[in-house]
Amino acid sequence: MILEADFEPVDLTTAVFRLTGRMTLGMRLREVESKISELTGQGIHKLILDLSGVEFLDSAGLGVLMILYGNMKVRGGKFRLVAPGSKVLEVLKMTHTDSILPIDPNLEAALAA
Repeated sequence: MILEADFEPVDLTTAVFRLTGRMTLGMRLREVESKISELTGQGIHKLILDLSGVEFLDSAGLGVLMILYGNMKVRGGKFRLVAPGSKVLEVLKMTHTDSILPIDPNLEAALAA
């Protein structure tokens, strides 16, 4: 399934992106990264990625998550991941990035954090 990113503004400084599909190496992953980076560069201070619809994540997808996290950190913003599925969570745990990237069980928890 092709990667899709639906933007859901919460307020002027908080953005939620609902990702669906596979976060794997390819042009579509770069397009999604660019779309998210462009919007977060316009005054977003809290970026929330809902990963509940992501089927799989490879090293390129993991790299995009780390880039987005780093970009938000440099700007003094917040970054949250929401509800990664078992396969995605397995990759995050195997690479120990679950100890770096904040993960919430649902959108409500991410918004409150």
